[in-house]
Amino acid sequence: MKKVKMQLFGSFLLANETTVLGEEKIHSNKLTRLLVYLLLHRDYMLTHRQLIEVFWEDDTKNPESALKNLMYRIRNELKVLGDEKFICTLPGAYRWNPEIEVEADYEQFEKMAAELRLTEDEERKEKLCRDIITCYKGNVSAKIADESWILPKVTWYQSVYLDAVKKLCVILEKAEKWDETELICNQALNVDSLDEDIHCSLIRSLHGQKKYDLALSQYEKANRLFYENMGIRDPEKLREIFQDMMAETGEHITDIGKILEEAREQDVPDGVFFCDYQIFRQIYRMEMRRVDRLGIAEFIILLTLRRNSRIWRGSNIDHGLIEGMDILEHSVRESLRVGDVASKYSPTQVIVLLPTCTYESGVKVAERIQKNFRKNIGKRKIELMYELAELSAPGS
Repeated sequence: MKKVKMQLFGSFLLANETTVLGEEKIHSNKLTRLLVYLLLHRDYMLTHRQLIEVFWEDDTKNPESALKNLMYRIRNELKVLGDEKFICTLPGAYRWNPEIEVEADYEQFEKMAAELRLTEDEERKEKLCRDIITCYKGNVSAKIADESWILPKVTWYQSVYLDAVKKLCVILEKAEKWDETELICNQALNVDSLDEDIHCSLIRSLHGQKKYDLALSQYEKANRLFYENMGIRDPEKLREIFQDMMAETGEHITDIGKILEEAREQDVPDGVFFCDYQIFRQIYRMEMRRVDRLGIAEFIILLTLRRNSRIWRGSNIDHGLIEGMDILEHSVRESLRVGDVASKYSPTQVIVLLPTCTYESGVKVAERIQKNFRKNIGKRKIELMYELAELSAPGS
């Protein structure tokens, strides 16, 4: 019986003892897909209708003719492997010639995966893991990987491969074979860059080799990948690896997630940030630099309380204005948003910083504060005035 070898992983190819027919020599993706389909279903007769439903859309004018033409071209491509009749024509159907044996890598892969699930022997388990990893030369050829008839297999093959990598890593780590663990993990992350367990094994392998800087760098890289791709910051397993690593080396390095957790207030305010004037000045200066660098406009509002059209100078205690300031602060809090900053500037004045705000929006904000103040102050004879100015650096 004639025999050919079939490789599905990495890139598709057929080979006999003397010749190789690789996908790069088949100058048609559809030709490659149809040939692979025939080989995957080589134990069955495939009717014209079945093949047409898989490979041709409903709007194809003459799918029977297109199928016949494609089969003719496949036969011509297969001639490099010999004069044998590789594809048999049956009434209304085609099939791979059963007299030509096919030794396929994916079938060997499936057998090893089945045995790995059942074996308890550690030596046999290690050998099977190594053989599975060696057999898996990468995902199934990109020319066919997204086809609906093979996609479930592609997903399963990848999961089997990654599972074998993880099992082997456990064995290698026990034996402290850190350099081999590093190599296998790096290869696996080319297949799935978001497998947390493999990232952890890689970090442990680097740490085991005393490559502390690389271990920390890999931890940071993994964290960044998970955050950028999945919105997850500091996944649990990675965090535990990081903490163990730092405890062992005696280093005190804090990751960004911990910093954010510590900096975050327990009771986050739901409105304007009301602060001491000295803090306000520092925020003002930072905003001034940002405005100068980005070339944007920001505004401040000065809110002033008046009685009888005169500013209180502080010569006499005016309990009405003191109460009015309490009402003004309340009005400011209910009128402004998170991100705005306010401070008491004088006994009768409040200053407000409005980041990313236009002049028109600033006027609306000031009028909103005035409206709320009038509502809250009631019949007291106190009025609120405002001035609006653009944020600017000294000398500008």
